[in-house]
Amino acid sequence: MKYESMTIRKAVQMMDEKRLLLPHIQRPFVWKQDRTHNQVKKFFDSVLRGYPFGTFLFWITRDDIQVRRFVDDYSEDMNVKQTYLKSSEYKEKEKTLVLDGQQRLQTLYMALKGTYNGKEMYFDIFSGKEVFQDGKDELRYDFDYFTQDEARECNGRNGEEAYWVPLKEIAMSDDNAFAIQKKLLNKMRGEIEVEGDMEERVQQNVAQVKNMFDELPLIYYYPIDSTTGKFTDYNEVLEIFIRTNSGGTILSKSDLMFSFIKLNWVDAEEEFEDLINSLNKNGAFYFDKDFVLKTALVVLEKGARYQVEKFKGSEGEKNLVAVRDNWQRTLKSFRFLADFLAYAQITSDTLLPSYNALIPIIYYAYLHNCRPNSPRLKHNMRVWLYKTLLNANFSGQSDTVIDGCVNAIRNHSSIDYFPHAEIEAYIKSKGRTAEVDSDIIDRNSYIVLNLVYLFNNQIVNFQPRLNGNAPEIDHIFPRSKMRSVSYRYPSHLINNIGNYMFLESSLNKSKTNALPEEYFLEVLKDIPDFYQRYLIPKDPQLHKPANFKEFVDARRRMIFETIKKVLVYQG
Repeated sequence: MKYESMTIRKAVQMMDEKRLLLPHIQRPFVWKQDRTHNQVKKFFDSVLRGYPFGTFLFWITRDDIQVRRFVDDYSEDMNVKQTYLKSSEYKEKEKTLVLDGQQRLQTLYMALKGTYNGKEMYFDIFSGKEVFQDGKDELRYDFDYFTQDEARECNGRNGEEAYWVPLKEIAMSDDNAFAIQKKLLNKMRGEIEVEGDMEERVQQNVAQVKNMFDELPLIYYYPIDSTTGKFTDYNEVLEIFIRTNSGGTILSKSDLMFSFIKLNWVDAEEEFEDLINSLNKNGAFYFDKDFVLKTALVVLEKGARYQVEKFKGSEGEKNLVAVRDNWQRTLKSFRFLADFLAYAQITSDTLLPSYNALIPIIYYAYLHNCRPNSPRLKHNMRVWLYKTLLNANFSGQSDTVIDGCVNAIRNHSSIDYFPHAEIEAYIKSKGRTAEVDSDIIDRNSYIVLNLVYLFNNQIVNFQPRLNGNAPEIDHIFPRSKMRSVSYRYPSHLINNIGNYMFLESSLNKSKTNALPEEYFLEVLKDIPDFYQRYLIPKDPQLHKPANFKEFVDARRRMIFETIKKVLVYQG
């Protein structure tokens, strides 16, 4: 067997006719194109400049395998299950599956046959004359996704020499380059003034697109043909897939593990995606497959160390069966976690510096079949979580810490007792602190302020800039004023928990850049308990810039005393 080749246009046609498909072991499409990502734009620039863009690995088989189509109508909220095809239609039929190269082929297919978030791929037919900077990359040819109206508005905007045309109208056209050039120039002359070297650049670019997309066989692929008998074992093909992908950056460790899981658990992808979407609450959190898989192994007491080998060989088969057969109980434990986070008022990723700290809670729920529900137990679990987050107990070598917590929970917990004392004793044995000391209020401002307000029985009317109800932290004494030549206070005093507060909508309206002595009295009209709610020293002398240090020191004491009262276990 040797490498073969085809044109980009032929590959796109094969995807469109569902003669080139994806096996279920492949991960969903991940390349993005927006203001902060230019993978797609960079890729097409490379194609048009004649740069090599890698080889591909195809698998020709008649095996009864769940397959997916390439996406022609991508949207960021789509579910991968929308792309699955009926197995009965492909049973015992010869099919070509992409083992390596999905992201590149999917990018080509959407650009030349489909849409990305409802927009089509356009090409600036005047680009290519000189290089330009796009983010960190230096490009020559310009591509972007536009609606028809957006493309029309960009043509010649602000005096710029640009004319955007749908890339597919050139690359996928049956006409030759000369006919396309003529038709395009006639259309352009009815809309803009074509002068100078514009016509020459149109001719050059149309010819280049036709050459690269429709004439040169740039798709170099190695076909693994199971129909000839050389590779007949699915596990052997899977091993080739993993070895091919593990050297690059496209697949994460969870994707490699999923290669084994999806081999015998067809619904795994859908089950995990549904769980992750429910946990993330529209962007409030960033749970991923790595976390779910790691936790699934921990609750089965397979250890926290995350290894692909745990799903390989005979032992791997046992682990897979265990994960699959216990999935409903695991799922229930994750739902217990979601309810607990709501109870603990941890509403966003900003308040959760370590996701690994949640694994002992999920294990505890799993061990006791999610029955624990007493107010005292939930209170103590909440206190433990806040303390362990503030003390960063799960930073560094967290796998060992997770395993130690699991041992403590297994040996000392009950349906009415979360073993916080035993866990903290283990934490201390590893040289880490579990105390509420004087430094704790400096470790995570979001968590500290969250505790101050929530357990001061206050409800703060946030107008957050961040996802998931994470409020904005503001300086009580404005940073710009305290740094000015009038005061020149040091940064460690200005950027201090004693000078931080969450910014409410009512504060936002009245505060702007004013000093406390100017806006406190206005705020009190709307929030009569403002001083109590925000732990503000009431002495008006401390509200003056000249006494800024005394204000910060006094408020730090108030915050620490509150945190000490909050983070206390119930006996």
